[in-house]
Order: sequence, then C-alpha cells, then structure tokens
Amino acid sequence: MKKKNIPTLIAISVLSWIMVNMFHEILGHAVFGILSGLKLKAVNTTTAYLDVNWENEIAQNGFFGLRLTLIGGVLINFLTGLIAYLVLKYKKALNSQMRLFLWLFASFSYIIIVMNLVTTPYLGGGDLAGIIRTYDTQGPASIIVLIIGLLIMILGYIFLQKSFMPKIKGHRSVLLSITTIPILTVIIVQTLSLLKSPFAYLPPSQNHLLASAFTYFHFLLWALIVNLFPSSSKKNSIEGLIPGTSKLWIIIAVVMSIFYIFILGSGIGSFEGHPSL
Repeated sequence: MKKKNIPTLIAISVLSWIMVNMFHEILGHAVFGILSGLKLKAVNTTTAYLDVNWENEIAQNGFFGLRLTLIGGVLINFLTGLIAYLVLKYKKALNSQMRLFLWLFASFSYIIIVMNLVTTPYLGGGDLAGIIRTYDTQGPASIIVLIIGLLIMILGYIFLQKSFMPKIKGHRSVLLSITTIPILTVIIVQTLSLLKSPFAYLPPSQNHLLASAFTYFHFLLWALIVNLFPSSSKKNSIEGLIPGTSKLWIIIAVVMSIFYIFILGSGIGSFEGHPSL
C-alpha cells in the first residue's frame, strides 16, 4: 500500500468503528430503552445508563423492557451491518474509499455480534447472557443463542469476504495493511475514549477498560483469520482494496475522533447513581 494512502485508511477505520459503537450504545441500548418507556440519564462509549430500578420494572411490566434494552445494541449492529453488506454487494458504482468503509463497518458490526452471541454468553457476561438469565429454561435458551451465533459467525464471514475481497495472490501486504491498521486504529481510539470514563478505574470485574481489552482480542482474531483464510471472489478487483487519498475522509475522522474521545468518552449526561460507581 502506498504510504500516502495510510492516513485515508486510518480515517476510514476511525469512522467505521465510531459509527458501529455509537450505533450499538446510542441507537441500540439507549433508544431501545427509551422505547421501552425508560429514562436515559447518560451515555458514553461503553454504556447507556437508564434511570430504572430493574426489580420494580420487572415486577410491574415483566421482562420486556429489560430484554428489549439488552438486545438493542446487537440488533442495531445486525441491521446496519446487513445494510452495509447489501450496499457493498449490489451497489457497484462505489469508489474505493466507500467500499472499504462499508466492508470495515460491516466487519466491525459482525465482530461485535459474534462476540455477544458466542463468546460472552459462554463466559456468563454480556448483553445476551443477561437476556438468557431472564428465562426459566436457560439451557435451551443458551443453545439457541449459540446456534444463531455460530451460523452468523460462519456465514457472515464468508458473505462479507466474498462481497469485497479479490484474489489476493501476490498482494498479501495489501491484505495485511487493510486488516492490521484498522484493528490497531480501533484499539487506540477506543482506549483513548476510556481514559476519562468513570468506568475505567473500577475493580476488574466492572472495569470497562479491561472489558474493552477482551473485545480487542476478537478484533485481533478476526484480522488473523482474514489473513490466514481469505475468502474471495473473482468479481472483485485488487484496486478496490486500496483507498485513494481523501482529505474529506480525514477531516471528518478528525472531527468525529475529537467528539468520540473527549466528549462521548467521558460521558454525555450524568452517571450519578450508577450501580457500578
């Protein structure tokens, strides 16, 4: 990859991750909580804090609000990731920057979905584990979630790669660049956003910085798998992998990074009364 294109690749990576995570927390957990009749008190890059006593809420209205709020993040990631995939697959008149953005956006969404459906429930954490605990028959519920997660993990990987990846024989360095640089970008941006978060200095079981490190592992694993087992299509061209230089993408990424790190990172609203603090 030409050196002059790396800033554009970083900018596209920044925007892809910021949008995926903001969709998860804001359009997902926050908006779905509001739709359940709950009051949103604050949101940051890892948490949507809703003003609710869950014991009273469940006693009065059952588990609907809790389940809808918990599933909101993954559901929004699935819907927006699917839209990005469909545009990437069927809209051929796209420049290299937009194609890379759609692929990274869909891929980042895919990673978050698989993590929430497969690994975190197995460890007893995450949004889906919270939903599973609301059912009397937790064993069958866990199996259903795992099966859905595994199907998305396998089919999603194949479909996403074939919608974007060309035959990369002789271009391994390009593939390495468009996977490792975005992942390193995600790790840096997300970590910086947490430095002023009230949840970054809690005990390990509640520490969001450590939880983010667990998320980073999934991103690194994805990059490794894409490089070791690339799934490609002859319909795609190698030129579509390499983004041309774009000042517009860079400017938008800088503005969004400032907002994400310095404003959303510390939180919008008040986390006073949050049970973890």
